[in-house]
Amino acid sequence: MPRLSRTSTSSSSSHVPISRQNTVSSSDGRSARQSKRYSTALYLSMSAKEKDLEIEDDLARAQKVQRDYKAKISSQSKKNFVLEKDVRYLDSRIALLIQNRMALEEQNDVANHLEDAADLQEGFFPNDEKTQKYGNLLFLLQSEPRHIAHLCRLVTMTEIDSLLQTVMFTIYGNQYESREEHLLLTMFQSVLTYQFDNTPDYSSLLRANTPVSRMMTTYTRRGPGQSYLKVVLQDKINSLIELKDVDLEINPLKVYASMIEKEEENNGSVSNSLPRGVTAEEAAENPRVQEIIAPRLIMLMKHANLFLETIIQGLDETPYGIRWICKQIRSLSKRKYPDANDQTVCTLIGGFFFLRFINPAIVTPRSYMLIDGQPAENPRRTLTYIAKMLQNLANKPSYAKEPYMSKLQPFIHQNKERVNKFMLDLCEVQDFYESLEMDNYVALSKKDLELSITLNEVYATHALLEKHSAALGKDDDSHLNVILQELGAAPAQLPRKENRVINLPLFSKWEHAIDDFTAALDITQEEVYFMEAKATFVQILRSLPPNSSVGRRPLRLDRVAEAAATLKNDAVMVRKGIRSMELLSQLQELRVIDKSDGFSLLRDEVESELIHLGSLKEKVLEETKKLEEVFRTIRDHNSYLVGQLETYKSYLHNVRSQSEGKSRGKQKVQALGPYKFTHQQLEKEGVIQRSNVPENRRANIFFNFNSPLPGTFVISLHYKGEYIAYSNTIGVCEIADGMTDRAKSRSPRIGPQARRSSRDAKGQFGGARSGIRPVQRNKGSGITEQALRT
Repeated sequence: MPRLSRTSTSSSSSHVPISRQNTVSSSDGRSARQSKRYSTALYLSMSAKEKDLEIEDDLARAQKVQRDYKAKISSQSKKNFVLEKDVRYLDSRIALLIQNRMALEEQNDVANHLEDAADLQEGFFPNDEKTQKYGNLLFLLQSEPRHIAHLCRLVTMTEIDSLLQTVMFTIYGNQYESREEHLLLTMFQSVLTYQFDNTPDYSSLLRANTPVSRMMTTYTRRGPGQSYLKVVLQDKINSLIELKDVDLEINPLKVYASMIEKEEENNGSVSNSLPRGVTAEEAAENPRVQEIIAPRLIMLMKHANLFLETIIQGLDETPYGIRWICKQIRSLSKRKYPDANDQTVCTLIGGFFFLRFINPAIVTPRSYMLIDGQPAENPRRTLTYIAKMLQNLANKPSYAKEPYMSKLQPFIHQNKERVNKFMLDLCEVQDFYESLEMDNYVALSKKDLELSITLNEVYATHALLEKHSAALGKDDDSHLNVILQELGAAPAQLPRKENRVINLPLFSKWEHAIDDFTAALDITQEEVYFMEAKATFVQILRSLPPNSSVGRRPLRLDRVAEAAATLKNDAVMVRKGIRSMELLSQLQELRVIDKSDGFSLLRDEVESELIHLGSLKEKVLEETKKLEEVFRTIRDHNSYLVGQLETYKSYLHNVRSQSEGKSRGKQKVQALGPYKFTHQQLEKEGVIQRSNVPENRRANIFFNFNSPLPGTFVISLHYKGEYIAYSNTIGVCEIADGMTDRAKSRSPRIGPQARRSSRDAKGQFGGARSGIRPVQRNKGSGITEQALRT
């Protein structure tokens, strides 16, 4: 059996060859010498051999806090993705249950699916051989992204979610670590290249809902993308949703219908000037409709301009990965369509940036954790219009389905040029191939490369690779085929209760020893000595007391080295001091530096680095503050999703209990309630989404909730203590009608505050809370049939 080694597959084996020859020059104009120094410094700063000197200054402590938050965000993002996948699954299954289309066995399957809400326990493979072979497989998949890129093109829409979970949040799950992020982007480059090469029609590029488009959308949901959305969009969205009473509807049919409804409420009847059943064209020609819409168009364009302005100003906040994908879209567009103008290219860039990233967050801000509860109807509709306007900016607008949107064309004409400039500016980022080359060497030098992954993720990935092995490994001698043959058949998925999280050590099966490190990295021995000396002096100076005399400018490097070498009770610093003396001598012998000018070349770079690190601390603290906010938001969203699953669990329990009760005969049940809620409380908690009750009457209204049977509710409305109206008895399937609609729309069903207050008040009501509504109303009450929703 070949000897295992960590120094194996170089980055050149991945889809994009990594070398100095194909690396685009950086825009900052670094010289070749500076570029090499940068790479060597990166190596020295990350190398495990340099960890023996622990620096405890303010910057180091701030960086540790920052790393901790990044790790927490990566871990929590994966948990949320799994929960969101479960909620989507249960949305569809509960919808069938509501419509009485689910057999008892299927109900039991759904119930089992709900049982795994707790965190998974740690475990391990049954034997070391399996651990080693799966470690070989996962190392190969991580370090050679072309395999996953190919697999993403082969899987079906039903398989893509489980694959994305493993790829985005496990194999490349460390969202803030440069090597994993760059390898993931290399995979995107491979996927996009295939898309462009195999899509004959320009208009369908990046448009269809495919596994690839799902993958791109999922990428934007990672920590950096979420942080960007909070910084750039959150304030604007929260300001807009405060405008609950501002109606900016411009669809003539809806405006016309609203006019009829208001006239009927005010006068008890509708005049002949507003006939029912008019066409969209007839509604648009109505003078009163035009009079209502005209100022709304102005307000919509004003709000859309505010959103656009903040997006353009947030260029520098845009995550590197998002910008780099935009850059690849531009590059591939130019390659396939050499004669394409900037407008054409920007259409494709906008198809990703706006359609897949910005607009979903604007339309459904609750699911992107930008607001705490569901927006009211008016601002929700306004957000939808703003998203459409931004999309029309990015694409060539078509008004065939919604001709009334053509009234917003002035917004398109005024902003088209600057949006195109913004999208081209998004593409102006450096490539990462040179730093990825260095990151890969650093990773291969580590002794503790591990992956936190569940057994079912390993088995599911193995099963997909096995299923598509013929297409993935046409060469029988390929590394992937060799590992798959050794592994044999993929094990079946474990029951969710038996699934475990393991720390899988990553190894390469094939040894490609790098005997000459400097040759492999295309750097000279002088560069290695120079950057080691620079890094060593910086570490010494950061570890010395702040008021140390040797730290005064200009630095005397020989004295700094001597001070460290003679320091008492600190063997690590003494060793560093002795090594820095040796490096000064070696660099003098090589004629890189000269003692006569105070080692000025090295001294200037050390001083410059210390200045940079001083300003870096403020940046680290600022970024940490943003990361803390992102983590808090992601954690709150996790609580929301767990609450959703609890709601489904309670609902399913009620349905199954009722089904079993019918077979056992009647049993004595305990009636619950009444529980009292004021109109103001229900409105505040987001339970009442819309109300036509005049403001001056709302303080005198309250509702009583009763539950005579599990899953059955009676709601009564009282005004000034007097009984006004009541609902018919609402069965559990009637209650959940609203849940079906929401499952189809995939919008959040209930805000955490509303759920909490509902749970506290109702106690043992049974938990089916998605869609309570009165089915009768008193004519003057003003509560619409759809007004109450929880």
